Amino acid sequence: MGKLGGSLAGVLKLSILILASVCLGCRTGSGGGSSTPGRDIKTVMEAHVDSLMAIPGVVGVAIGELKDARPCILVLVVKKTAENGKLIPAEIEGYPVKIEESGEIRPMPGDSAR
Repeated sequence: MGKLGGSLAGVLKLSILILASVCLGCRTGSGGGSSTPGRDIKTVMEAHVDSLMAIPGVVGVAIGELKDARPCILVLVVKKTAENGKLIPAEIEGYPVKIEESGEIRPMPGDSAR
């Protein structure tokens, strides 16, 4: 992967964090839930993004939403496996974690991001 691959991974991580921040800004409610986490979900996600991205197969971390509209930490993986299912926690600081198979994430052809 080399130097170019490392910088692309950084660009992708930054892009996902920006997207998550924008999505969080659009939310108007907390979505409910019985336990109240101590920190807001954006702060929690940002605190754990590096450790989640270090798990083999993880290609992104964002703020998502469960079917019942509760916010969650969304972990994108190339392919769901039993191994990454064991390594990715079910909950982080009171927020549920949802694993979603996204496939490989690559920059668009001609993208000049560095």
